[in-house]
Amino acid sequence: MKSNLEILNICDQPHPDPASLYRFLIEGYEVPFGHITPDVAKRMPWGENWLIDHDARTAKLLGTSLDDRTQIMHEMLVSAREKHTFKLLAGWQNEPWPVYGPNKKLVLSIERAAAPLFGIVAYGVQLLAYEGSSASDDLKIWIARRAKTKRTFPGMLDSTVGGSMSTGETPFECLVRECEEEASFSEGLVRTCAVAAGTVNFVHVTDERYGGESGLPCPEIDFVYDMQLPEGVIPVPNDGEVEEMVLLSVEEVKSALAMGKFPPANGYVILDFFVRHGILTWENERDYVEIVSRLRRRLDFQTA
Repeated sequence: MKSNLEILNICDQPHPDPASLYRFLIEGYEVPFGHITPDVAKRMPWGENWLIDHDARTAKLLGTSLDDRTQIMHEMLVSAREKHTFKLLAGWQNEPWPVYGPNKKLVLSIERAAAPLFGIVAYGVQLLAYEGSSASDDLKIWIARRAKTKRTFPGMLDSTVGGSMSTGETPFECLVRECEEEASFSEGLVRTCAVAAGTVNFVHVTDERYGGESGLPCPEIDFVYDMQLPEGVIPVPNDGEVEEMVLLSVEEVKSALAMGKFPPANGYVILDFFVRHGILTWENERDYVEIVSRLRRRLDFQTA
């Protein structure tokens, strides 16, 4: 059984050798957009539109427009996929992920499966739908079980709804889409009942459970939402990615979390929910201050 701090540490684990990493730069911007491991830097089929400095440990993407940069990146990644250079690219989804510059400016769009190779910030949404309230001690949370066919963490427990933001989506637009796809929640229900509750920010390092290369640093920002369901409304799986929805008590969720039945990132989301609803407090959690302070890690990258 893992403690809450141990659950946090499993997810939030910066790269063990940060000095070895290459900074992923984009022409015209000084702040790095991600980190690249030496192994990726060695094997990536860089072309003439990249400036690679092995002494300074930088990889700079050239190009003065969003379209140019996106096309250069796409052509290089297609080449890497055709050559089977990286296992991660076997999971190619034709789903563009956004890379943001200052003032939420979109500066690059990259294939989702390739994003961890560059250590760029991933953006997603997470929603926990619940019944009852912590004040009356009858709060229960709807928990999804991931389909056994999922490429990552098959069969494990999950947030009620969760997903990645695609290029061009706002967090709430992404939430509306994911709620319909994963839980059959109508747009009207989501717009009426979903409550924005900030973000959780962390950095994790991939291992074999991620379905590709291990040791890749992956910063992530998840926009979190609460939704107290009206009487008679229940989530129903809709897209094949969710096997079932189960309604669990707080104690059952705590137990499942401690037993490692959730993917690492979901530990962050659930602990944040527990803090927000007064379930986890200074009085009942010995590591309360450290947990709360780390739920929103400051990332050393350009973010939206």
